[in-house]
Amino acid sequence: MLLFALSLLFHLYVAYGASCRCSSVTIPVHVDALLPKDPMDMYGGLTSNASSLRHLDATYNVYGVFCQPVTLSLKNAGVIQLLVHGFTYNSQYWSPPVEEFRNYSYAAHSCDRGLSSLAIDWVGVGLSSRPANSSDVQFASCAAAVSQVARRLKTASILPGVLLPFTKVIGIGHSAGSGLLTFGAITDGAKSPFDGLILTGYPIIEPGELPPISLAPPARDVDPLRWGDLDPGYITTINSTSTRAVFYPPDPASFSPRMLIFDDFTKDVGTVGTFYQIFTNSLTSQYTGPVAKVIGSEDQIFCVGTGRCANVTALTAAERVPWPAVESLEVVVAQGSGHSMNLDFFANGPFNTFVHFVNQFARL
Repeated sequence: MLLFALSLLFHLYVAYGASCRCSSVTIPVHVDALLPKDPMDMYGGLTSNASSLRHLDATYNVYGVFCQPVTLSLKNAGVIQLLVHGFTYNSQYWSPPVEEFRNYSYAAHSCDRGLSSLAIDWVGVGLSSRPANSSDVQFASCAAAVSQVARRLKTASILPGVLLPFTKVIGIGHSAGSGLLTFGAITDGAKSPFDGLILTGYPIIEPGELPPISLAPPARDVDPLRWGDLDPGYITTINSTSTRAVFYPPDPASFSPRMLIFDDFTKDVGTVGTFYQIFTNSLTSQYTGPVAKVIGSEDQIFCVGTGRCANVTALTAAERVPWPAVESLEVVVAQGSGHSMNLDFFANGPFNTFVHFVNQFARL
């Protein structure tokens, strides 16, 4: 079982203008999970026999930024979004902290529409604990930590004495962050703490669809000053905006070149395990809540040149197969958006879609 409790609350501050109040929190998580001995096991141990698994029992700190509207309506008071970033990103993906890029903040966008959020860093990433052994950072351990954060949100206040626990937790993931939410839905099934899942940039993935791992060398080789003491299993993209350009639409007029530079400058790490285990979303889940999948029509990894996203009806039928027990499953192809759909000029389209689904799921 996974156990955790809230730890230190940092300073409270107002962000994104007068409509949103945000605070930093650190949440200890006790992870008790079975991990594949081989972190390159593409199904994260879900299809492995016992002899190929190992037991992880460790406590880590998960960092997050909690944002809540200054004026909170009764309708939304019990609803929170748990935001989970993708591979080589961190919680800043949901709110690029640069004045020029404020329009790209989903935390601010949803706060303006009366919704609270908690954007977290994965274990091993950002300001969360970074295990010395990168093979401890796999989908099983990270997804378990995310699920426990969701449970905490429903059982205790993350700001003691300030607000009550939430009654509805909606998970929103980006790319591999959607993978963590999916992995948790597989392992938790009907007992999942999530009242709805919004999975972005994450269609069913087959071997050969990901960029080669050679584009993600050891982080310590890419930036020795920042990551020189890390296990070589911690990886990141090479220092080149052209490498991260795959996360954007192919038309350079669709995004700011400054955003791409900012993206490359502020990138974070992933691990070999969390790179290979993204394929777990082809496995069946008995999750029973509603699910929405949002993918950009100009996603260069999964849509452009594949024909996959041209027929939404066919795409929806294919994406529904691993989710036989869900209350509902909808697929939206966001026109013009790239893989990291929060960061291009079309971001408001997906943002409005996310808010629509959050409100829909919260009413169920």
